Amino acid sequence: MIFTRLLAAWALLSLPVLPALAADPLAPYPVSVWSRVLFGPDGKPQTLEVVEADQFPAGFIENVKRRVAQATIQPPVVDGKPVTMRSGVEMRFTVTPKAEGGGSVRVDGLSIGPLPIKRYFAAYPADIAATGGWEGEVTGVCTVGVNGRCRTVDIVVNAGMPESVRRYTRATLDGWEFEPQQVDGNPIESEYLLVIHMNTLDSAPEDFRQDKFQRVTKGR
Repeated sequence: MIFTRLLAAWALLSLPVLPALAADPLAPYPVSVWSRVLFGPDGKPQTLEVVEADQFPAGFIENVKRRVAQATIQPPVVDGKPVTMRSGVEMRFTVTPKAEGGGSVRVDGLSIGPLPIKRYFAAYPADIAATGGWEGEVTGVCTVGVNGRCRTVDIVVNAGMPESVRRYTRATLDGWEFEPQQVDGNPIESEYLLVIHMNTLDSAPEDFRQDKFQRVTKGR
């Protein structure tokens, strides 16, 4: 058997350091919605389930389902034959509120990868928290093993990034758990990318939950 290592999903989180400083309530913010999908040997979805569907408006979930149902992958090949793949599928959006109420929702992309089922964030680096105006971005690349945990974590940062940020990102991903992808019913290793934007002036981002999303979409 030859399994192709697949690049997994993207995530972007804006993490707080100084919650007393309110973020712009009209600033766009990113959102991702995951689905469990079984792709058939033809590369098309056979079954799909939106994760935490009850947290979103029904009309929005139907729209997500329609888009995911249209997705097609290059099916994996085992012993010369195309086979099924079970995978998480992430749809990414940007939500932009409006001052008069409502707002807009933009589709940014779709990708496949191991499905996160437990998220964890380590204690924020003390040296960064004490540095007003500090801003940076770090990417953690988790090789998700067949047990659903990060077997290895590689950190990608710009030169000069504090070592505390590397440790923070590694400790964070060490606490995550995933549903590994499956090829022909067998779990495989794959990669998950976590992109973290750190800004000491940000306040905690709001969850993309039904109450807020309905306020945005009803005003459109």
